[in-house]
Amino acid sequence: MSEIRISEAGTVQFPMVTHAVGIGWTPITPEVAKQKRGGEAGMMLRDELEAALAKFNPWMTADAIRQVIEKLEAIPPTIEGNRDVLAWLRGERQWYDEAEKRHRHVQLIDFEHPGENVFHVTWEWKLKPPARKGNRADVMFVVNGVPVCIVEHKNPKDGGAIDQGVTQLKRYEKETPELIGAPQLFNVTHLLDYWYGVTWNANRRFMARWKQQPEETYKFAVQAFFEPTDFLRTLRDWILFYVEDGETRKSILRQHQRIAIDKIVARCEDKEKKRGLVWHTQGSGKTFTLLTAAKLILEDKARFQNATVILVVDRTELEGQLKGWVEKLLGEMQQQDIPVWRANSKAEVQELLKTDKRGLIISMIHKFEGIDKDANTRENIYVFIDEAHRSVAKDLGTYMMAAVPNATIIGFTGTPIAKTAQGEGTFKIFGTEDEQGYLDKYSIRESIEDETTLPIRHTMAPSEMTVPAERLDKEFFELAAAEGVTDVEELNKVLDRAVGLRTFLTADDRIEKVAAFVAEHFKEKVYPLGYKAFLVGVNREACAKYKRALDKLLPPEWSEAVYTENAADIVDRPLVAEVQLSPEREADVRLLFKKPNEDPKILIVTDKLLTGYDAPLLYCMYLDKPMRDHVLLQAIARVNRPYVDANGVQKRVGLVVDFVGVLRELKKALQFDSSDVSGVIEDLDLLLKDFLAKIEKAKIDYLDAGDEGSADEKLEKLVYGRFLDPEPRKAFFEAYKEIEALWEILSPSPELRDYITTFKRLAQLYAAVRNAYADHVGYVADLAYKTRRLVEESATQEGLGRLTKTVTFDVKTLEGLRGEPGSDEGKVFNLVRGLQKEIEDEADAAPVLQSLKDRAERILKDLENRNTTGLAAMDMLAALAKEKEEAIEAAKDSGLSTRVFGIYWNLKDDEALRNAGISAMELARDAETETHRYPNARVNDDERRKLRAALYRPLLGLCKEDRGRVVDVVLAILLNGDHDADK
Repeated sequence: MSEIRISEAGTVQFPMVTHAVGIGWTPITPEVAKQKRGGEAGMMLRDELEAALAKFNPWMTADAIRQVIEKLEAIPPTIEGNRDVLAWLRGERQWYDEAEKRHRHVQLIDFEHPGENVFHVTWEWKLKPPARKGNRADVMFVVNGVPVCIVEHKNPKDGGAIDQGVTQLKRYEKETPELIGAPQLFNVTHLLDYWYGVTWNANRRFMARWKQQPEETYKFAVQAFFEPTDFLRTLRDWILFYVEDGETRKSILRQHQRIAIDKIVARCEDKEKKRGLVWHTQGSGKTFTLLTAAKLILEDKARFQNATVILVVDRTELEGQLKGWVEKLLGEMQQQDIPVWRANSKAEVQELLKTDKRGLIISMIHKFEGIDKDANTRENIYVFIDEAHRSVAKDLGTYMMAAVPNATIIGFTGTPIAKTAQGEGTFKIFGTEDEQGYLDKYSIRESIEDETTLPIRHTMAPSEMTVPAERLDKEFFELAAAEGVTDVEELNKVLDRAVGLRTFLTADDRIEKVAAFVAEHFKEKVYPLGYKAFLVGVNREACAKYKRALDKLLPPEWSEAVYTENAADIVDRPLVAEVQLSPEREADVRLLFKKPNEDPKILIVTDKLLTGYDAPLLYCMYLDKPMRDHVLLQAIARVNRPYVDANGVQKRVGLVVDFVGVLRELKKALQFDSSDVSGVIEDLDLLLKDFLAKIEKAKIDYLDAGDEGSADEKLEKLVYGRFLDPEPRKAFFEAYKEIEALWEILSPSPELRDYITTFKRLAQLYAAVRNAYADHVGYVADLAYKTRRLVEESATQEGLGRLTKTVTFDVKTLEGLRGEPGSDEGKVFNLVRGLQKEIEDEADAAPVLQSLKDRAERILKDLENRNTTGLAAMDMLAALAKEKEEAIEAAKDSGLSTRVFGIYWNLKDDEALRNAGISAMELARDAETETHRYPNARVNDDERRKLRAALYRPLLGLCKEDRGRVVDVVLAILLNGDHDADK
């Protein structure tokens, strides 16, 4: 095999290749990789894959190995196909052993002995499916011949590297899904940060930054992620496929989840310690963490002696999003011979324990009530209790622990331990064997810093609608403290006793006022952003009243009420029964609410959906129900999920509008250690202060263009003077986007009135700079929603004209521009953009103009880096424009089509052809003749092979290598309109 020294690889643009080689990956050049793949349409390194299959499966015949490879190559490039590839990589698939007459598992990777595998890294991996556009991955990591990870490199000087990476992945899915058919991981880097995610999930919210210490380098991040042992662990354990809303989804566990799982598994193996508490804040993937830990224990039958895992969940979770995840997990477990039981009654739980069943048992906590003591005394029973702060309340935890006295019990909670009697009880049950009280902790602040969840901001509704502070203290906080509230059911019992408070909150005139405020606020502040909202009523009656009131103010289809059913409602509460959704309609509503362009936009709730419902589009919660502690934290966490829409606009915060007043005193509402809830929810006024400070600074930094010149000249001075260098341009983009995000959250607001003009000027400057330096002109295309509307109201403002136009790239236009006012830098950008647009619009001319475009873009880059002046750049472009006109004239004189003339133009100076006495013009004419003989070569494999053979005939005077190179150029131009892959 042709190996290379990394210093010879020409990988200066991909330093990660060097870093990967440093930890044991073997580099291979794109040419060698292409050869091993059998050409640009292949994805597997066939020789490596054959060798691995033969090495790890000595029972397989050569014919069986060939058939397995063919089966792998035939797997469709879809998310389901990608899961199938992963199953093969993990050794979950079987093949028939003819000698032993039985099916046996096929091993592609030796996970236990990483050194036995072959790790390759290569770059510029071009995939060109037959008759379709190709794409090229920057770096590809390959294990035993199977590509497993694509990495995209972005320029550190460009902003939005992560968003560009996600866009790239979407392109792959749409244009060349084969490129991500086998690879499981998709990473993005720009030499400063390292982001990791999975293929088949092109969404910014599912990409995570690799966490490292400030003193650790980019090299450390690359080597930590790709260290062979840990990387194989990622493939084997940390990639998940699950079902959500009826669709197969894919995800990768983040670092905090992996750390917790390893601690859980280690605790379950510990003979001395039998308890543990895992606090991972709401929205950070706690459910995936506990399900994966259970799976790892049950799969390792030798280490855990064929164990039993009891998964204790609450009813809300089982009816909610957990349902799909569990179904997928159970199916995969059962395929691997792991028994799974659902305990649907107390008798079933007791029977499963008494008969010593092994595998996974799923139950709800109330099924343990009254269960026999010592139902099973085996030690290798592991109980995972979700939402432990409420699941073990009352005597239920006591019954369960007495039933399995020697079991290891791990509690999982999405909220910290409360400073209440119930909270202390949780600590005593689970946390006493760990010094900090937790086996593992992932706090709210950590989650926000990692962008796993978003910060939440709150604002108070008008005072005439809120509950008087004294009444709230007396009728809610004091009563709730005495009763202890760990879930919505307990909260509702407290509120049932607070008759005066409930009467105040459900009064018809107040309902009408609150509904009017909600309708106006939603239309002005939420709907323009494309987000959705919850209105949380105090009880089911309030929800029904709110639905009736909102229907008078908003389109009825915009809102739906979702709450529990009671058979007596038809008589006792006719309005509640009238508004009640059928189970089928409720299922549809839960699904439709998560979709951006579907109704409903507002869900009116009181008990359902306040836990276990994950809707990233949910931005605003109108809170009209008294809450505290766990229930309050869990409810407001519904709005903390990250979301990025189809246009790349990110949700920055979640918003709570408080109609009750519970958030007036956060210490009273959230009785937790201050360090645990620090930053979870802050006043919206803090964002206003932040906005005012940032916009004043931006006004000084960016809007001062001096007093001389017209509006056009001032703007050009800013755009092509201050922002010519990419670094200050990037800094401006980042500063503007922070201000824009705050504007989108805060507007409309009377406090912003004096800043409308300044913000509008900033937004217009941003649009102008974006367009001036963009490959494609798209005025206000990158502005957020409220901002776009503001700018479009005055889109004809002076000063934007010359910056957003595209001019024709020819000698006449260039000479005419020299005499016009304005900066030479601006003229250079407009001319190059004109050339780019011409190539985009006229694909047949691309082979002729491509080299001119490449040289023009190099001139542009030199101008940006201040290696040349605007005047000198104009002179260089003038020479290119003259060359372009000569080429067009020569094309006319040749009598050839524009595309075929591109063959002559690209090969006219080819030294090998000249030395062999072969005319590039005659070669082009021959090629045109052959295309008439094989008109379907672009879509027909047989015709394409015959065309290639015909093109070889005039080139017999060349050496084999030059002959192949020239034919590749000719074919690429004839079939693609370009001699290189699209990137």
